[in-house]
Amino acid sequence: MVYGMNWLHYHIGEELFISIICLGICWRVFSVSQEQASITSNNSEIRSRTFLISAGFLLLGISSLLHAIIHLAGLDLNLLYQTLLGYCLGLFVLIIAITSESPWKKRALPLLYIPLIALLIPDVYQRFPIFAEFRPIVWIAISYLSGMVSILYIALYYHTRLSRYLYSAFGHLLICVSAIFLFFPSGIGSTPWIHGHLMRPIGFGILFFSINRAELLNIRESLLYKTLATFCLLAAIPLLVFGMIMFYDQIHPIKIESRRIAIFVLMLVTLASSLFFGLGMIIRLIRPVIQLKNNVNEIAEAGLEKSIELQRGDEIGELSGAFNEMLARLNGSLSERDRLIRMAATGELAATLAHEIKNPLNSINGAALYIRKNFRGKLLGEFVQIISEEVARLNKLSTNLLVFAKPLPLFYKPCDMNRLVRETLSFLELEYDGKDLKVSFEPEENLPEISIDYDQIRQVLMNLLLNAFDALDCMGSVTIRTRSDNGHVTISVSDSGKGIKKDDIGRIFNPFFTTKARGTGLGLAISKKIVKAHGGDLTVESVPGQGSEFTVLLPVR
Repeated sequence: MVYGMNWLHYHIGEELFISIICLGICWRVFSVSQEQASITSNNSEIRSRTFLISAGFLLLGISSLLHAIIHLAGLDLNLLYQTLLGYCLGLFVLIIAITSESPWKKRALPLLYIPLIALLIPDVYQRFPIFAEFRPIVWIAISYLSGMVSILYIALYYHTRLSRYLYSAFGHLLICVSAIFLFFPSGIGSTPWIHGHLMRPIGFGILFFSINRAELLNIRESLLYKTLATFCLLAAIPLLVFGMIMFYDQIHPIKIESRRIAIFVLMLVTLASSLFFGLGMIIRLIRPVIQLKNNVNEIAEAGLEKSIELQRGDEIGELSGAFNEMLARLNGSLSERDRLIRMAATGELAATLAHEIKNPLNSINGAALYIRKNFRGKLLGEFVQIISEEVARLNKLSTNLLVFAKPLPLFYKPCDMNRLVRETLSFLELEYDGKDLKVSFEPEENLPEISIDYDQIRQVLMNLLLNAFDALDCMGSVTIRTRSDNGHVTISVSDSGKGIKKDDIGRIFNPFFTTKARGTGLGLAISKKIVKAHGGDLTVESVPGQGSEFTVLLPVR
């Protein structure tokens, strides 16, 4: 016994301090839960986990408060069964909050505290053995559960590399060690008692400063957490039963026949817990792996258009998501490869046709010019004019075919994209001036200079703007925006026109595809080729009836 201080008063103050700490943590965690509920209604996992964590600390706080009141009022110590079992339930709720696969299904778990309220009724708690005799069993259970929570926080750090989890792990470790000291059957003021009750408030104090919003929002479902919890519980049940038998034997010696029954019960509990938790873990681990394998086999048979339908939040779910993303990219790469093959074949044919068409066109144009100079007549003049216009159109088409077919020589130079956009808009001013068109430019200031072929990118921008003007049919708005992000500069051209049909949007970059009455179908194909040659990309998003947005993505170099 350590003298010189009223340790009972210290113990009451300690429990009140722990109660305030736990209720403060509960309020903080509950605020995060409510914040997530106000942000989105779809984030049920985070809201449920934070709710369970707040409920766990609420149970710990209530139990500590009752513990202090029992000592303060000098009530029957058998009432402490209720407070210590409340501690166990609070810690168990924390374990479930971290490890549960579907935390929204466990929100009613804290209601298990309601039956524990019956332990406050004299006719109930007086039937229990004397608290001092069985107190070590309850404290060892608290120690084990606190140790489990500490291990889970270490696993959270390993999974997320968030250092605050280590502080929480250390806090729960101190609570675990303090419970081990209190396991020893010694009175208030003894050395083990003092060590235990000095560590507990320090552990809870560390938790008060370590648990914050970032820590709570990064708790996600993981096979690692479930595996750790399962194996800890698997080991805990037979140990708990064995400890209860040993303590009961010391208090009330068991006869030989009863010892055999006790050993049989212990073996039966060990086997049952091994089967229950072992098979449960095997089913939890193997079932999603088998589902993943079956889905992969279905994809192998059905083709790359099918995806894995496995909605999980753990590593298997992450693997499924990564596999689906890989399939999407592979499908896109194969589609792009097929498009490039078709374009290459089309380019070869286009180059041949362009060369073959050029000479006859020149002859036809020359003959038309000769007729215009040497013959007179209104009707003849009209026919010659039509011939000249159609020859010019075909000449332009053959030129575009040659541009599309041959490799593009690029002449790079540093360029200010905002300046390029302004110059292009100034050049095209006559195309929209006097019409009911609103053209606006939203530049990003301090846009980095990039090295491009100025004339070719200007041609791309002109083509996109002219297409946008055509889509508006003399009425609507066109917006050009420049942005820089992640080592790229983007130029987006959006219009409020009629949009692009869903069936057409996958073909608009194909050569010779057009929805215009007199279009060649090469403008967007050549534009995409120019942007691709710069190491960038040209993409489109469109909603029929609302408009389209074309985006040029160019690398900064």
